[in-house]
Amino acid sequence: MKSLPFILRAGTLARAHIEAHGFDANSVAALGLPAGGPKFLILKHLDDYVFGPWLAQRQTPLPAFGSSIGAFRLVAAAHQDPAAALDRLVAAYSAQHYASKPSAAEVTEQVRNIVNELVRFDELSTLIDHPKLHLHLITARCKGLSAHRRPWLQLLGLGQAYLANYRGRERLARHMERCVFHSGPAPSPLLDSDAFTTHQIALSRENLTEATLASGTIPWLMHAVRDITGAPPGAHIDGGIVDYHMDMPLKPARPEASPILFVPHYESRLVPGWFDKRLPKRTPTQAERLLLLSPSPELVASLPGGVIPSREDFKTYHGRDAERLKAWRAAIEASRAIAESFAELGDRGRLLEAVR
Repeated sequence: MKSLPFILRAGTLARAHIEAHGFDANSVAALGLPAGGPKFLILKHLDDYVFGPWLAQRQTPLPAFGSSIGAFRLVAAAHQDPAAALDRLVAAYSAQHYASKPSAAEVTEQVRNIVNELVRFDELSTLIDHPKLHLHLITARCKGLSAHRRPWLQLLGLGQAYLANYRGRERLARHMERCVFHSGPAPSPLLDSDAFTTHQIALSRENLTEATLASGTIPWLMHAVRDITGAPPGAHIDGGIVDYHMDMPLKPARPEASPILFVPHYESRLVPGWFDKRLPKRTPTQAERLLLLSPSPELVASLPGGVIPSREDFKTYHGRDAERLKAWRAAIEASRAIAESFAELGDRGRLLEAVR
């Protein structure tokens, strides 16, 4: 097989299922979209395909989990025209422009503008009642000092949460709770228990906008979203704090059901929580059922600077937005090869050949 623009890794259960049954849109038990800011741009055309022609093949609704930019992508995907909504997301996200040291109010306002491009009043019912996609938008509900309104006390609380997580991920549960805002069945039949208290809240016309914003609310850099309708009262921040790359606590699959958790990703490592990024020994709990797609090293090396977009670009290209946007457009264009190759292999029934 020719060199592919992506790498496809499968855990033992996922690979066994693909070997026995093949792979298409109906092979997936759940879909996960990671947090990661502008890194999602390397998957733009794959999103167009997955939430367009690929999802259209689905016979039953697909449970899909996302935090931060992953949640934004899911909301875009739930539109009647997902490609157009994803284009709006890219345009609004790319339009961000900041002073050297933007205030929390400024960042919050610009991110709210992105959410407002996705969530429009006349589209709410379509987003919540999508026939092929059950949304699960994740926020982290703060406990203790991390929920404080005073920035320096909030920062102290986040520091405590970081140190607790360093000692053990289960200790982070003393500082953060998981909130899952969902459409579809209530509660989600897929979610299992772990150390984190998990609240499942039905998405509604009253809470969709605030839940989406909260899921992408970067702690300290933005104002927490408080007292979301239907959710436990308090401060909600970026769901990636608890569930960064969608290593969700999912129930074991029934023997006759697909176990596959499909995660289209921007890198080959799956990190459970945001504070785990610099802890290489933190490995996913869902490894056996994972099907993880990520850009190939060769494709990444072909991008400007040899890297995919990241939040650091706002510093790297500060005052040079035209250069930043040029680099981001290069990543978007490179994502076209990922989408085309994935679609071709799937159409020809040859995806297993790409699995590692």
